[in-house]
Amino acid sequence: MNKMTVPDSTLRTAARHFIDGELSRPSGTKTLPVEDPSTEEVVGEIAAGDAQDVSDAVAAARQAMDRTLRHKWSPSQRGDALLALSDKVLGNAEELAWLETVDAGKPIFNNRLIDVPVCAMALRYFAGWATKITGETVEMSTPGNWHGYASRVPVGVVGQINPWNYPLMGAVFKVAPAIAAGCATVLKPAEQTSLSSLRLAELAMESGFPAGFFNVVTGVGHEVGAALVDHPDTAKIAFTGSTDVGRSIAAACGRRLKRCTVELGGKSPVIVLPDADLDAAARGIASGIFFNTGQTCSAGSRLLVHASVADELAGKVADIAATMTLGSAHDPETRMGPVVSSRQHDRVRGFVERAAAGGARVVTVGQAPEGPGWFVEPTILHEVRPDMEAAREEIFGPVLCVTPFETADLDEIAALANDSQYGLAAYVWTRDLAKAMGLVDRIASGTVRINTSGGADLSLPSGGVKQSGFGRENGRAGVEAYTEFKSVTMSY
Repeated sequence: MNKMTVPDSTLRTAARHFIDGELSRPSGTKTLPVEDPSTEEVVGEIAAGDAQDVSDAVAAARQAMDRTLRHKWSPSQRGDALLALSDKVLGNAEELAWLETVDAGKPIFNNRLIDVPVCAMALRYFAGWATKITGETVEMSTPGNWHGYASRVPVGVVGQINPWNYPLMGAVFKVAPAIAAGCATVLKPAEQTSLSSLRLAELAMESGFPAGFFNVVTGVGHEVGAALVDHPDTAKIAFTGSTDVGRSIAAACGRRLKRCTVELGGKSPVIVLPDADLDAAARGIASGIFFNTGQTCSAGSRLLVHASVADELAGKVADIAATMTLGSAHDPETRMGPVVSSRQHDRVRGFVERAAAGGARVVTVGQAPEGPGWFVEPTILHEVRPDMEAAREEIFGPVLCVTPFETADLDEIAALANDSQYGLAAYVWTRDLAKAMGLVDRIASGTVRINTSGGADLSLPSGGVKQSGFGRENGRAGVEAYTEFKSVTMSY
């Protein structure tokens, strides 16, 4: 294994927030440890922020937006800054990749190949939107001579709260559309994975962001996150995370008449009909559930497969999982790293143990490396009944639940898929286009993908229905979510 050497610069942000264009000392003295999931070692610390830190950051953001009323930060300038940040991300790609590895346990291979390049691509995409935000002109019916139009204006200071599974990508996907729309942001990254967000904020300042437009306050959710939601000067909250927390945030925003977007949990069904290309389906299913160690909101974790091909397909998925090197995220040969924390490790294993006690047949593939690290082997749970906990709750780990079905009726198959509180994503595998589109029409989900586990694209809105949240990110909808209409009438 090529042992990782973390550049000295990557931990220099320890115990600091990023407020008003610079690393800022916290108001208090509390810190939180930065733990490497591959080694369980403490490699640094971050500030445990409080309401005063949030207030300072929101004030900086508010003042930054006020300054642009006098000295406009034009759409083209915002686009140029996002493009410059994209170049900075690529220019610092190795450092950012290692940060994700040491902080989140994400394999360095994945970070180099996917996470960092996708962040650069996303910044370029949203840079283009900065000059494409338009309103509308209307012909008014009021008697007289009138000119009427509605323009889209920035909604105001935005509080953004991210989970720990995609720290850098999550930060970019939140901050970039807000900046394109002209909003200043205060980002609270997950306390487990804050390092890359702090570094991204530094790079943003080097890219021409005015001071105060991108602030980062680190700390725990019930203090920093709650203060962001409660602050009277945050006009919108954008949250990605668990359904329980999202529900409380949405309720708090409702009480304050504050806009919010919440992308929450998922228990995404993968429907495989007997005519499907089983080899392609197996590759897609394995990628969908085992990539990022299963720590993906839209992971296809519920395999609903026709009984006639269930055993064959599950065997193919297991064979693919056996080829995925499970080990230290530092090793370039690793394809599946640890889960993010000791708590998550115990949580995932608990689901597997309870499923086995409830009658599921457990097949684990590969073997976790000896020594430290929060590793969970790729796991397939067979004969999972729809009423079992493992089939209904989001495990958020490399665990695939297999439920065979006998029916060929699309209504009955869709009913199995819809038998969930969640509705974030769904996947359909079949060679029959009529059946595929028939299931698309019947499935309650924010996204449906046919014959693929991928296909996510920044041009398409993403989000959920039911307990998977509301509002959309990405695409036109994701940018316009950070705007509101201002109507103007003029008599002449």
